Amino acid sequence: MKQPPIALPLAPDVVLQIDAAAPPIEVRSAFQRVSVEHTAAFGRLYRLDGDAMAAEADEFMIHESLAHLPALEHPSPRRAIILGGGDGASARELLKHPGIERIVVAELDPAVVSTLRDHMPTLAACAFDNPRVELHVGDAARSLGSLHDRGEAFDLILFDLTEADDPACAHLHDEAFLALCAASLGPAGIAHVQLGSPFYQPAQVRRLWLRLRRVFASVRLSLIHVPLYGGPWLLARCSTRPAPPPDINLLQQR
Repeated sequence: MKQPPIALPLAPDVVLQIDAAAPPIEVRSAFQRVSVEHTAAFGRLYRLDGDAMAAEADEFMIHESLAHLPALEHPSPRRAIILGGGDGASARELLKHPGIERIVVAELDPAVVSTLRDHMPTLAACAFDNPRVELHVGDAARSLGSLHDRGEAFDLILFDLTEADDPACAHLHDEAFLALCAASLGPAGIAHVQLGSPFYQPAQVRRLWLRLRRVFASVRLSLIHVPLYGGPWLLARCSTRPAPPPDINLLQQR
């Protein structure tokens, strides 16, 4: 029997439609609806309350960028916390850096971890079985606040969350929480934040960028391409240290 197409909203008046290859797997948790869909174009993909999170075909585009851009920029990252990240893919990528000693995954919903471990295991690739990875179940703001109160600092803070305007994550993008992130960074620490689509979500992107500029001394943007998210996608690497000035000699050589 032909399955109805999957409609993924990109904007109030724009939808990405994907043909489904099999019936979805749906799990209702105490927090949200977790859906795993089967498609020919994207392979398996998962959604939270209808919003697309990651697909097998292109998830490397977001997770490699989210993890490696700050990890390669930091002089020697050892401690990282992933806000959200219950699918395990960002932790999988950070584990590729041998100097990383500890990765905390602060995931609200244990059903995300268990459902994707069963139905999309390539995302985590057994990351949660690695002794360097700690899963903290609960609100990410409380998890980070508790660690900060204990005096812990992180070299990397990755925002692997639903979108900034999602009610479940709005408090993880307000100035108070961003200030907590800044206070939880080590001396050369970097917070890597997903701003969203500059084409489909320009107002949200601008609001969050201005908020980050008020909290952090340096905010540097990266533009990547994620087909499941509709194309261009902005990331922001944020630091409490001002960005270094451009190398004048290098500019003159060009």
